[in-house]
Amino acid sequence: MFTHTRPPSAAANTAPAETARTYRTDIDGLRAVAILLVVVYHVWVGRVSGGVDAFLMISAFFLTGSFVRRLEGSKPLAIAGQWVRTFKRLLPPAAVVLVATLIAGFFLLPDNRLPDLFSEVWASLFYVENWWLAIDATDYYADKISASPVQHFWSLSVQGQVFLLWPLLFLVIRFLTKLTRLAVRPAAMAVFAVVFAASFTYSVLSTDARQEFAYFDTGARIWEFAAGSMLAVALPWIRVPRWARSVLGLVGITALVLCGVLIDVQGGFPGYLALWPVLSVIAIIIAGSGEGQPTVVTRALSFKPLVALGNDAYALYLVHWPILIFAIQLRRGAPLSFLDGLLIVALSLVTARLLTWLVDDRLRHAVWANVNKLRGLLVIALSILLVAGPTVFLGWSAQREYETEKAVVAAMDQSVTHPGAAVLTGEYTEPIPAGIPPIPLAGDLESEWGELPENCDGVLNEALEGQGASCSYLNTDDPELVVAVIGDSHSQQWLEPIEDISVKNDWRTYSFLKGGCALALIDVETTEFPEAAEGCNAWLGSVLSGVAELNPDVVISVGTRTPASWENESPDFGEKERIPEGQEAALTGLENLGIPVVLFRDNPRFFFNAYECADAMINGDTEVASNLGANAACGVSHDRAFASANPAEALLRPGLATVDMSDQLCFDGSCPSIIGNVFVYLDDNHITSTYARTMLPVLTPRLQAAVEHARSWE
Repeated sequence: MFTHTRPPSAAANTAPAETARTYRTDIDGLRAVAILLVVVYHVWVGRVSGGVDAFLMISAFFLTGSFVRRLEGSKPLAIAGQWVRTFKRLLPPAAVVLVATLIAGFFLLPDNRLPDLFSEVWASLFYVENWWLAIDATDYYADKISASPVQHFWSLSVQGQVFLLWPLLFLVIRFLTKLTRLAVRPAAMAVFAVVFAASFTYSVLSTDARQEFAYFDTGARIWEFAAGSMLAVALPWIRVPRWARSVLGLVGITALVLCGVLIDVQGGFPGYLALWPVLSVIAIIIAGSGEGQPTVVTRALSFKPLVALGNDAYALYLVHWPILIFAIQLRRGAPLSFLDGLLIVALSLVTARLLTWLVDDRLRHAVWANVNKLRGLLVIALSILLVAGPTVFLGWSAQREYETEKAVVAAMDQSVTHPGAAVLTGEYTEPIPAGIPPIPLAGDLESEWGELPENCDGVLNEALEGQGASCSYLNTDDPELVVAVIGDSHSQQWLEPIEDISVKNDWRTYSFLKGGCALALIDVETTEFPEAAEGCNAWLGSVLSGVAELNPDVVISVGTRTPASWENESPDFGEKERIPEGQEAALTGLENLGIPVVLFRDNPRFFFNAYECADAMINGDTEVASNLGANAACGVSHDRAFASANPAEALLRPGLATVDMSDQLCFDGSCPSIIGNVFVYLDDNHITSTYARTMLPVLTPRLQAAVEHARSWE
């Protein structure tokens, strides 16, 4: 992405259009434009620019040109040496940034984000951060207040993986030239065309099926590298008149700059929409090739300050994101002003220059580091140790502190120290002792998702295989009822209390869950998000087929969707609470199967992380709530969270009942983040299992009554 070759003294190239090659300073300028787009869009626009896609292509363009010249000059490929040189150059600056980010994050980030920080530093160090984020299905476009400061290493990870793969492709190309007597460039073009076609097809299909995973998927990105390689191979044969090159340059640079504004990057990359930045770069590079007077765009990109910035592009990419994330963290959620953004950009530019000068330039000119491959491997090993040591130590320190605090909390009588929803029933009247930390602790949040004890097998498992969904169950030999919980994470958050109720009442309970998919069959022709709807419909269709075989006594799900809110919204903003799109169609399907349904009312959703807000507040941050747009209790008022009447009541008919727990989530007109010394939410919209358990005395009779009513078909 960010490597490039230095100006050569001569060329060994038998390509038909050139006998000597000159260094393309305009491509350095293009790299500068691309990184500036990345930074500007991140800081001020809040969108993805397409600049990273430009980098991916340019890195392959340089790498391919180097290997093609070796093959044409009958020189050894020296693959091991290439790998060592590449990572000896890339890893030291990355290691410096990772260790600095780790230390800063340890002191600046909320405790609940430290486990992920440690894991992502390891993933970034070994160039697998993209897979970490893909598996985690991270929303790259989410609010930066909760973003990881090393999240941007996903693209460096993709690049690192390709830098391992690409030299091996040249082994294939060399074998092909010997086998077929083809010249190097036709053979290379054939190989990269196959790679392009396969990866591009996969990218389009995977983006359509699961875009949030495909965005980080190396296989869905390789075609961008292949495009750069094909351009490097074909460029000597390309003949374009100067006037056409001028047009290509202007169109290319304009398209690249406007890519993030005009294209739905969030919903479409890296599928066919990513052709936009790729074709833009192709146009710009072709515009700078050929003989005669350089075009306007080529001259502009060769502007010395721009070329100099291009040399710092790698370092600028490394440092700008953690600087931005920590600046936002220090603001405790207060929005950045334009001046704040200017300061962040300026600090990033200065830091990048220092990083390049102190690390990259020093190592490139250090004789001891460039004597042989063993010295290069030593540089790589020292870079890894530079990060590994602090990561292990700080991880151990954080874990030790967590275990100490957890032991203290475990020794308490939690019915006294952490009553949760019990304080709302009137049964708990004693004051909570002062100085007792709320639960769950930050280190427990990963276990705050409900999950039934056994995974489904047989027909049920086969029906859902490959759909990114989960199926689990609680077995009972002689069940009084068979229950199926169906839906997304807002159904999942009720699993732990439902499991408790199931055990006490001899229910055999199954859960069918898929993130982002409610109990709804959505019309793909009318919905705003047809691709997501198709995936959810396919999943629910499989679930309903399994449910028809299972024939449960009742289905439990969530029957409303509350709006994400904050205190800046209108006082009646909660009236936007609605029945999920397509739910009535799904209910009709269950009604036709003769299966009754119980629908929970949704819980409040926020525009901020309620756990982090409350955690900061109890640790003395008096401004965090107002900065985030929360009320004094790090929540929102009841009428901004809920409609005046439960929308699911409009669905009532024989075989359907509702459960409304909003009075256990809000009181005195407010929906706070802590009730009874228990964190109600683990993020911006999900209830902790710990708090859900404290609602059991109220939830149990309500759910039992709703199930009985639904099954009565009255």
